[in-house]
Amino acid sequence: MTGAGPELVIRTLGGFRVVRDGAPVPVTAWPSRKARDLVAFLVTRRGRPVSRETIGAVLWPGEAAGPVRNRLSVALSTARSVLGGTLVTEGQTVRLDLAAAEVDVLAFLGDARRGLRAWRLGRPEAWALLHVAESAYTGDFLADNPYADWAQELRDEARLIYEQAALLLAAYAGDRGQHVTASRYCLRVLEHDRYNEPAHLSLVAALSATGCHGEARRRYRTYVARMAEVDVEPRAFPGQRGRPDR
Repeated sequence: MTGAGPELVIRTLGGFRVVRDGAPVPVTAWPSRKARDLVAFLVTRRGRPVSRETIGAVLWPGEAAGPVRNRLSVALSTARSVLGGTLVTEGQTVRLDLAAAEVDVLAFLGDARRGLRAWRLGRPEAWALLHVAESAYTGDFLADNPYADWAQELRDEARLIYEQAALLLAAYAGDRGQHVTASRYCLRVLEHDRYNEPAHLSLVAALSATGCHGEARRRYRTYVARMAEVDVEPRAFPGQRGRPDR
């Protein structure tokens, strides 16, 4: 990122926060949560302009147009005081200038997609790229605002790509006998998705390979319980034809 303005980072993985010149912007800079929601919503649009009318309908659904326009003006003023020129208003539209700030979820998606593309092409740099992406995933998109419907699509997209990257890294580590590392990747996936079947089974296999048979069976029982919660028939214990005693 270049330019005369302050270095700006918008962090949304694991929760919303803004870092300016290396220091977190204090909560007192955001007198209204709606100003933060405005910035986070613009992140989901990935630099594309959004009409003020659309923003108002998303952030204040069902409310009268007049008061919404006033509230949006206040939220824009607050957001601009934090983001400066990164927040761009053009007529009746608003957008983020992605050349003026780093946005962690978008950087993560770019790194992960480059890693997955390299993996599909059989390129050796795939693993380094996937490792960078996996390390950057510090939590789900806007984990501190889980009920925002407008955030769900990007949250699901980022989590899905993260799980793909992490499970590939787990398999890569397991193939090289690095079963402890493989188990850590699996546990990370399960932190975000307790029903991820490949992560459960890969974890059981990694624990068995390290000789932690008791823990492997305990984790298998956890897997069976999770599958029962979503009415899915569990698979056999890795390496066995049938399930072990529960």
